[in-house]
Order: sequence, then structure tokens, then C-alpha cells
Amino acid sequence: MVVVILLCGSSSVQAQNVDYETKHDIAVSYGGAPITIWAKIGQAIGDALIGRSTSHTKYENTSWFGSLSAEYFYHLDPAFSIGGIACFSQDNDDFLKDNVKAGDRTTRFITVMPALKWDYLRRNYFGMYMKLGVGYTFYNCKETYHDTETNSDKKYNNNDGLFNWQISLLGVEAGPKHIRGFFELGFGEQGIALLGLRCKF
Repeated sequence: MVVVILLCGSSSVQAQNVDYETKHDIAVSYGGAPITIWAKIGQAIGDALIGRSTSHTKYENTSWFGSLSAEYFYHLDPAFSIGGIACFSQDNDDFLKDNVKAGDRTTRFITVMPALKWDYLRRNYFGMYMKLGVGYTFYNCKETYHDTETNSDKKYNNNDGLFNWQISLLGVEAGPKHIRGFFELGFGEQGIALLGLRCKF
């Protein structure tokens, strides 16, 4: 972190000398392991520790879609910009009753976050930045299972939400002035590692 801070301090001054006319950034990206996945993993571990996973019913065979994001930033100056991030992620589980599959569950997450971005290194074909977003996640959980006692299918639909965020400590972009590919490392609803494409105009 000390090295990054020193790099930021020295390079941000140099960055102002780059001819940079674009004001708007629009980007799409895909990230792995969003924070909602870690929350469900933590819940599963907690269930196992207290013995709930061996009870009458449980969820298994979880699959994850990851996090698909779109974002927009407006540059207040060559280094600082404000904007917003929207994310979508999804997971699926099998519902087991007495260790036999009795149904399934699908949970979809939609996140909206106002965000700040600091481009601390700007070159004609290369850049480095940090990003912070804080917002809210709306999620919908749909569950369907077969009730053997009544021999009928039952469906449940639950909507709720939670506070969420994304912090990217290292962002690297490369390419021509108006179209660039980028890679980020961080933690939050966009994921731990992101790959995407950015349009500047």
C-alpha cells in the first residue's frame, strides 16, 4: 500500500500533462466471486458448524453466475470522476429433503451503487486507477419444491435487500484513446477480479 500511495503521489502530477479530452467513461465487465456469494458461503459454513446442514432439509449443488456490471463515470478533472455502477448476479441451488432432491431455488441480485474513481496514472495508451462504490442490492428468491405429503408443487417468492459495496484497489486499462480493455482487483459485488471493456468520449 505504501508503494501504491507513493506511486499515486508522483504520477498524478505527471498525469495532468497528458492531453486528455474525454469526459465520459462507459464500461461493461464480468467479475468472479461477488460478495453475495461469500455471504452464502459463510451461511453454509455456519449451518455446518451448528449442525443445521444435517437436519431434515438442506440446499446443495449450488452454481453461480458471477457478476455482470455496467458503469458510467463523468470526469470532474483528469484524475477524479463520479458516476454509478449497476450489477447483476445469480445463484441456483437444489432443495433436498431427507437427502433426496425435492425442488430448486434461484436467487437473483441487482445492485445499484454511486461511485468515485481516481485515475492516478494517465498515459496516451495506458492508465491505472482506484474505485469505490457504495449502494444497495435488491434480491429476489424463487423456490419450488414437491410436497410428497400433499403430492403437489409449492412455490415461494421472496424479495428483500441489503447494503453493498465495491472497492477496487488496483485497476489497469490499456488501449487507444477511446476504447480500452481493463482489469481490476478488489472486493465487493463486482467481484474479486474483473475483466471488461471501456469506451471514452
